Amino acid sequence: MFIFLLVPIFTSTYAQNNSIEDTIQNLDKLFSKWNTSTPGAVVIISRNGKFLYQKAFGLSDIEHNVINTFETVFEAGSVSKQFTAAAVLLLIQEGKIALHDDIRKYFPDFPNYSYKITIENLLHHTSGLRDWGSVAALSGMPKGTRVYTPSHVKEIIWRQNNLNFVPSTAYSYSNTNYNLLVFLVEKISGQSFQMFTREKLFIPAGMNNTRWRDNYKSIVPNRAIAYSKNKNSYQQNMPFENTFGHGGLLTTAGDLEKWNRRWSLFTLSNEINKLQKSKVKLINGKEINYAAGVIVSSFNGTEEIKHDGATAGYRSWLAYYPEKELSVVYLSNDGSVDPSSIGKAIAELFLGKEIPPLVTKPVSSIDVTQKQLLQYAGMYKTILGEDVIELIFSNDSLRFKNVPGGLIPITSTKFYFEGFNISFPEKISNPERLLFQNPAGDTATYLKIEPFIPDENQLHEFAGTYNSDEADTKYTLIVNEGKLWVVRSGNERILLVPSYTDAFFDGGLSLFQFIRNIDKQIIGFTVSISRARGVMFAKEK
Repeated sequence: MFIFLLVPIFTSTYAQNNSIEDTIQNLDKLFSKWNTSTPGAVVIISRNGKFLYQKAFGLSDIEHNVINTFETVFEAGSVSKQFTAAAVLLLIQEGKIALHDDIRKYFPDFPNYSYKITIENLLHHTSGLRDWGSVAALSGMPKGTRVYTPSHVKEIIWRQNNLNFVPSTAYSYSNTNYNLLVFLVEKISGQSFQMFTREKLFIPAGMNNTRWRDNYKSIVPNRAIAYSKNKNSYQQNMPFENTFGHGGLLTTAGDLEKWNRRWSLFTLSNEINKLQKSKVKLINGKEINYAAGVIVSSFNGTEEIKHDGATAGYRSWLAYYPEKELSVVYLSNDGSVDPSSIGKAIAELFLGKEIPPLVTKPVSSIDVTQKQLLQYAGMYKTILGEDVIELIFSNDSLRFKNVPGGLIPITSTKFYFEGFNISFPEKISNPERLLFQNPAGDTATYLKIEPFIPDENQLHEFAGTYNSDEADTKYTLIVNEGKLWVVRSGNERILLVPSYTDAFFDGGLSLFQFIRNIDKQIIGFTVSISRARGVMFAKEK
């Protein structure tokens, strides 16, 4: 659906040697799936405040046949985090708090993990704090199934007894970090977070159509209804919780375009811009790309400041390329479209095709004996995390179980598979570990483990009732027809599939690891899911 388009003269640098018309047509193709019977998006691409491309597509309300326009209000998902970070950086600039302050300085009743967690840890997701939404999901009430408030969030955060990892030793995205920063801003400023950000961020940037979704029942003029795909049709998928700061920003594409100008206009000062872009290194010396509410990396050698967002059926993408003074804003009410893919496609139109990954497909391969390939077959678990993989020998090649295609041998101990390098130790006859390298060059070590195939009598050992103070819930484990099941609430049953000794996975790939006492009796288990590791459940006596 065409609403409005303004295209000034822009150089071949942006058109990547294509004509203006070709670039516009290619942009139109990215959004061609949307029409007058689907949800859609609003897209604004600008250079130094001048629009290169500005269009609205699809409907904001399918039931009432209301089109998306430049006044349509969307929810920005995790794009919201950069506003929370900016609010914290303002307080740092004013000398009211410091990056390396321990958060227990401001929240003395916060759980004492025996490790210092700093404001900087929260900004960069290096705190090790579990994601409160992941913990809530263990109770059978994940986000989107009940109304969560800031008070609920605080209660969940304060209940946790352990961390995902020691602070500053790893990076793990956790909304908890940014909810804590909201609490911090309110405590230090003496204002509500909504008022502080309005006065210090929204008004100075000219963002007159932006607010926080702190009451999902409030009437918001021009708000788009969010949708998700259910097979071949759309259904409503709206957020109905009152948490914000980690997400929950209600805004328009025009307001976000104004916000993006802050990188060149220094609306918040050059010092704030530098702080927001500053990256940190982990204890092992590895630098992470997540700065303060934004991801700072490069696209074909050009600096890229970006973040995507997803809440219910809303999707967002906000990116800025300082060297090109190029701003990209994408807000959508179609949850079936990946915003990162859209962002990459737009960047390639202006900056060229992305450079091939670090790990490239080998030109040639060698022959490895069947005996050696059989040595590599087996089950492996990552040292840091819960990921388990299984290698099998089939059709004269080493393969991942249930994954088509074989590993390509580069040497007798090094293999390639679709952008990944898999290496085994040399000079040992029976490898007990493997090293994974992804296309970006990051590595992970896996150790060989023994598969667990319990009989029905052994499964009964795991049956019982288990309570979790951290997740505020109770699980009952039963054995039925030779299988172990979790009974959570009502008639809900979840099958547990044995993996390795005393460890099971459920259908959602949550890992259940059972704990035994000195007498080998099971006394509980931990559950590890995405963004929340080792949540404890104790067995009732």
